Amino acid sequence: MRAPSVGFLLTTGFILCGAGTVMAQGTEQQTTVLHLSQTAERVVLRDLLRIDLRVEETGADPLAIQTAINRRMTAALDRAHQVQGVRVETGSYGVGEERPQSGPSRWRGSQSLILRSKAADAALKLAGALQSDGLLMSSMAYEASPETVRGAEEDLTAEALAALDRRAASIAENMHLTVLRYRDLRVGNAETEGRPVPRFAVAAMAAAPVAEPGEATIRVTAEAELLLGASRP
Repeated sequence: MRAPSVGFLLTTGFILCGAGTVMAQGTEQQTTVLHLSQTAERVVLRDLLRIDLRVEETGADPLAIQTAINRRMTAALDRAHQVQGVRVETGSYGVGEERPQSGPSRWRGSQSLILRSKAADAALKLAGALQSDGLLMSSMAYEASPETVRGAEEDLTAEALAALDRRAASIAENMHLTVLRYRDLRVGNAETEGRPVPRFAVAAMAAAPVAEPGEATIRVTAEAELLLGASRP
């Protein structure tokens, strides 16, 4: 696990104390506003494989293209639904006319098919079978599943808050002050780092693709404003 990262900013001002006895005495307490930002991180194995395939057709008749896409996607869905542990959904569907500078115009249509699974071997084998049926690979990438991210969020939140407390106490001590209270606190949701999605060349017939999951970094950031003041006797 990486060491938590931190940033801070100090501003000094004067505020009137709210207690009646202090107000009666007409005293002011000098305070310093400490701005802190703390990020806790955890490296996890990417455990969810997403594979995007597509059915693609070209021709002179847009109606015939749509009919062919519908027929091939129906067959692809029938095959995919037979594989346990793989979530299947269809994505974007479009048909458009292409007008090259030379030659007659033509129509191109496509519809995407999305596979998601923690059972990578089954998903990869299915993707290879669908490629053999003529589907084209658009992209493939591992990511951290929502369950993995949520599972790390609570622990990382606690780590970030504890680090804020420790850092604030250390800064106050070095300035010969004490932490009076938190004035504001903001805690973000768990986030994962981005990763480029690999692209694949068109291939009508292909063996099962190969993929390696790698690691992802999950982060939670907490930001706070704290009031520092002189130690109370």
